[in-house]
Amino acid sequence: MKIYTTENPTDRSSPKRVKVGVADYAVAEAGSKLVTSGLGSCVGIALADVDAGVAGLAHAMLPYASADDADQADEDVPEDDRPAGAKYVNTAVPGLLHSMEEAGANRPQIEARLAGGSAMFEFNSADGGVGDRNVAAARKTLETYDIQIVGKDVGGDYGRSLSFEVATGELSVRRAHGETHVI
Repeated sequence: MKIYTTENPTDRSSPKRVKVGVADYAVAEAGSKLVTSGLGSCVGIALADVDAGVAGLAHAMLPYASADDADQADEDVPEDDRPAGAKYVNTAVPGLLHSMEEAGANRPQIEARLAGGSAMFEFNSADGGVGDRNVAAARKTLETYDIQIVGKDVGGDYGRSLSFEVATGELSVRRAHGETHVI
């Protein structure tokens, strides 16, 4: 009896898909594609060193691990003390950078792309909505680590799904209303 599956382990023509969940991050090498979905107010932080063939993607839910962290990015994370998760922007970025460097990335060559940070709900606060604060935290934290942002698709009032091509550093953003573009 022949068993049919959707997997074809001998097909090398399509890249390996690495799924990144909410409050998660992953690192992959050229020949892979990092994907995440369900970005509303969450922010997707895509980092790539194309020359080394290493990239990472984080799906962060909130800007800072504590209220005290809002005044500064978490620049004092020791090299060997990775954060346990990626729920917060200020802990996801150093953890992702550390994992990328372990995989062979060269920090001065790493470039960033941001997506998400939508205003999904009516929210009145002096601090702004969660989406705006997530994007601001990502910019501030990346600046702390001297990582240049080369593309972004942030804000709005719609969700997004991301597909990040490790070999090229291209981030494909599919918006909830159907439009797709590459940054």
